[in-house]
Amino acid sequence: MRLRKPLMLLSLFLVVATVATWLVLVTLRREVQGPTNTYSAMFTDASGLKTGDDVRIAGVRVGRVDRIDLDGTLARVTFRVEKNQHLYDDTTASVPYQNIIGQRYLGLSPGTAQQHTLLADKDRIPVQRTTPSFDISNLLNGFQPLFALLSPQQVDNLTNGIIQALQGDSGSVVTLITQTSTLAQTLAGPDAVLGDVINDLNEVTAILAKQNTNLQTLIGQSRDIMATLASRRDELVASVGSINSAVGRLAQIVTAIYPNLQQLITRDPGFLAQLTGEGQDRFSMMAANLILVWKGLARMTQSGAYIDGYLCDINSTIFAFLSRVIPAIVKLASPGNIIEHSPICSK
Repeated sequence: MRLRKPLMLLSLFLVVATVATWLVLVTLRREVQGPTNTYSAMFTDASGLKTGDDVRIAGVRVGRVDRIDLDGTLARVTFRVEKNQHLYDDTTASVPYQNIIGQRYLGLSPGTAQQHTLLADKDRIPVQRTTPSFDISNLLNGFQPLFALLSPQQVDNLTNGIIQALQGDSGSVVTLITQTSTLAQTLAGPDAVLGDVINDLNEVTAILAKQNTNLQTLIGQSRDIMATLASRRDELVASVGSINSAVGRLAQIVTAIYPNLQQLITRDPGFLAQLTGEGQDRFSMMAANLILVWKGLARMTQSGAYIDGYLCDINSTIFAFLSRVIPAIVKLASPGNIIEHSPICSK
């Protein structure tokens, strides 16, 4: 008799504890009432979303998240929705915040298409119609350069001042105000610089906006130029080869005449001394009679009933050592380094 009463109380306690635990689990699990359809959605980022989170349409809970798996580089979210709630091929999905503590939910929004197809059970919402989760830590990290301006001592002093002021220390209120003023002055300098940068960017953007038509024309013309060059790629490559060959021939010519030019420049007396000294009269006479010489050559080479003349070779020089320069240039510029003549000159 003495053991029956404690056993009854223990049994009653276990039953109550089991029922209470079951109620807590059911409350936390928040099962979806009634029949459901299962769908999945692909996200590039589903951070913050967890199994058991709500699925909502227009803010009303209509289902729950069952699984979150990695599918390649994407996150596949499997969820259930009440069967009387219909999803279509233009339905979009997102992962917004549910509350200020960071809890998320899966939000579904109907599409705007006039005609759409009903999604069947097990169908998938593609990544093109989902909005990834927004990570607020990335936003806060953007303020890191601003927080870096404050020294740890300043942060500690400000924190201690706030705590003491909240505890009723009237003297700390003055300290808190002073520290807040110092903080504002510390941030005022960078804020002014940032304001100047924003104003300058605004002016640049305004100028670009005024030149929008010209920029579009410039971009279009640049695209056309690149397309034309791309279409004539083979010709450009062939031209580069021709230029390389021409430069090679020019290098051979320069190499051949370099000793003579070096001798011309470095000998004593020099080339300019010859032009301004003893050779001045000969140079002046040649320049004065050059036109008459060319006229005479033109008459001699004209075809007539009495004589035919052909100009096969020509050379001109002021000094004897220069007589080899023109033939050397002609020889190196000729194919195979052989000076070729017409058949009449070869006789």
